[in-house]
Amino acid sequence: MEDQSDQSPGRFEAPVAYVDVRTRYNTTRAIGGLAIVVLAASGLPLGLGTAPFVLAAGLVLLGDALYRRNHGTGALPLLLVDVTVIGAILLVRGYSASVGVAGILYVLTAGMLLVSMARTAVVLGYAAVWSGAVASVAPVIHGHISSVRATVFEAITIAVFTAIVAQLLYGAVQALHAATVRHRTALNSERRAVRLKNEFVSMVSHELRTPLTSIAGFTDTLRESWRDLSTREIEEFLLIMRHEAAHLGNLVEDVLVIPRLEAGQLRLEFAEIDLAGELRDTARLVFSGIDQEYNAAIPGGVVISADPIRVRQIIRNLLENARKYGGDQVLVEGEARGDRYMVVISDNGPGVREEDRERIFEHFEQATKGDARSNQGVGLGLPIARKLARAMGGDLWFEARFPTGSRFCFTVNLVRITHDAHVEMPPPVETSEVP
Repeated sequence: MEDQSDQSPGRFEAPVAYVDVRTRYNTTRAIGGLAIVVLAASGLPLGLGTAPFVLAAGLVLLGDALYRRNHGTGALPLLLVDVTVIGAILLVRGYSASVGVAGILYVLTAGMLLVSMARTAVVLGYAAVWSGAVASVAPVIHGHISSVRATVFEAITIAVFTAIVAQLLYGAVQALHAATVRHRTALNSERRAVRLKNEFVSMVSHELRTPLTSIAGFTDTLRESWRDLSTREIEEFLLIMRHEAAHLGNLVEDVLVIPRLEAGQLRLEFAEIDLAGELRDTARLVFSGIDQEYNAAIPGGVVISADPIRVRQIIRNLLENARKYGGDQVLVEGEARGDRYMVVISDNGPGVREEDRERIFEHFEQATKGDARSNQGVGLGLPIARKLARAMGGDLWFEARFPTGSRFCFTVNLVRITHDAHVEMPPPVETSEVP
């Protein structure tokens, strides 16, 4: 039965995980078992018929070590095997203080490194039982051994124990070093996550405050002065409030969709969608009142299968990204690729540095930070758009545009393209047009 609780919570935990050193440790044990087998086969430990017993003990150690190189999750069983092998050899071979001390030091070192303190005490208690048996029985049953043979045998046995301890300590140091590196990496990741979330909270607070302040200000103005305002002014105020409310709703939706995406709990309702119409409607909202040229060159008759809300969210986030970072020209175009349709939103802005081209798809990341951050947004648009595209069976990626600018491409499942000679390319949407 394998020992799987050497590092149970609430106990004196072992400093080194056995599985981290298992292969090297048991390889060295196997070498030690092989050395004992060779000693027995050579006749070196012969006293009074002791060679077969020593040979059997060496084979047990060798077989156990070879098996445990790739099996087992706890060190307690193998330590009990080692104590048994050491005790059996000393029992039939004759007690040796140096070998006994070397064995105890090995067991103590291995126990303190690989098992809990309670289990180390169990192993030492088991070793004490063997020591008592050896001390009382060995003088009666073992025969005379020449001093030369005894010295050579003890030297080789002690060398074996020393090699095992050295390998164990080396493996322990390596494991502790790896654990330290993992801990440092995890700590750095945690600190970075905390920093990013703090920045995110700050950005969200700012982004929420801006439309709320605008809505509150225009509401107060209308409440206090609506009798003195012209119809045109009232309509303009209401339009601004509607735009700010839409921006606020989009921001909240982006924030709320993240945990549902990561938990796999976002429900998608697939339907057939007119892609050109969806692009035009979303572009009107994004570029309303903005002095920025854009052109939607998606032909009519392109029908895709996707969740309408999520497709709109992808398009909105990509268009808002192009509006904020993409210079003064934005072009939307597309093409069929097998059973999918690829939409490309390109701009003539400064583009994205090569080292940032994957980072921009991480949560809370933006190309500009802190005081250098001159645009609205909370760094969620691109990662959300990519996750949504992949959730619907497509993908989203970045390409550099020559000679300058960016191309953000995403794919969706294509249902059909209506081939009609009378279908014309839709004209550019006027930025001044209000839906």
